[in-house]
Parts: sequence; structure tokens; C-alpha cells
Amino acid sequence: MYNAAKSTQSENMKKLLLIAVFASVLMSAEKGWYIGIDAYKTRSNITVSNGAASDKQNLIRNSKTFKGGYYLSREGRANIYYQRSDTKNDTKGYLYGIGYDYLIGSYPLKPYFGVLLGYSKYSQPDLTMDGAFIGANMGLNYAFGENFSVEGGYRYMLSNASGDFTTSASKAKVDTLKNWYVGANYKF
Repeated sequence: MYNAAKSTQSENMKKLLLIAVFASVLMSAEKGWYIGIDAYKTRSNITVSNGAASDKQNLIRNSKTFKGGYYLSREGRANIYYQRSDTKNDTKGYLYGIGYDYLIGSYPLKPYFGVLLGYSKYSQPDLTMDGAFIGANMGLNYAFGENFSVEGGYRYMLSNASGDFTTSASKAKVDTLKNWYVGANYKF
């Protein structure tokens, strides 16, 4: 009788261990911390005004984004990010923010869309602009297994960043930011 009870207890322990392993695999497949990097081009649409006259300008520069976040499920991830962009004429741009992406489907290739909110700052020798932005994000993500993925997408942001030129009476305002990118993510 002692051996039968011990055998049943052993089988229950095996079942419990199997359930725990299965649950941990499911949780790791759905939730987890991740880091990512992406790069390509950012276009800023800027209005420069001096009194009643105004001029629209486009500034295109290379950009790099570093992000860290958490997969809340297979379909959703939240992140914080930092984007930096520079040009040859000493213009520097920084974006800081938070975002949420909704990933569609259960296949390795998933389209996604999301929302962004943050703060931006731009500087050049005679101008500094800063302000908030809100935007949308969409793209395609391809997962190579459980931990590594690549993605490409587009961000569109409305901004209220503005500033005054130090060398003239002109003012500048960032209207929109547009960012094409490709990148990679690693989930822990």
C-alpha cells in the first residue's frame, strides 16, 4: 500500500511539473520584456514665419531609435523610446516618449499599428525648438522564433514644438514629423 501511494504521489508530481512547464512556456511566448533599435530617415515639416510672411520647409535627416518595453500579450506591447537625429549642418533632434503597438494575428509575420506620445527638442546654432507630439505608428513585424524579431514601419506625428531664431525676428514651428524605419527587437 505504501508503494501505491508513493507511485500516485509521484505521478501527481509529474503532472504538476508538466503543467508548470507548459504554463511557463505559454507565459514566455506571450509576455516579456524587450529591447529594440531602429533606424532610417525622419522628415520634419517646419513653418518659419516673420511677421505676416511664412515659409514651409522640410528637413530630412538620419535617425536612430532605441526602445525598451514589455509584451503585454501576443497582441500588445508597450514601450518607452528615445530617438536621435542629426544633420551635417549641426541640427540635432531628440524625441522621448511612450508608445503602444497592437500586433495583429498569430503568424510570424504580423502587421501592427500603434499610438505615440512624447516630447521633442531640436537645436541648431541659431534656433532651439521644443514641445509635445502625438502620433500613430504602423508596420510589419516578423518573428524569428520566440525572442528575435525584425520590423519595418512608418510613424506620423503632429507636433507643437516651436522656438525663436536668435539671429532674426523669425519664429519656427514643427508641424509634423514623419519617420520611415527598419529595426530589430530582442525579447527576454
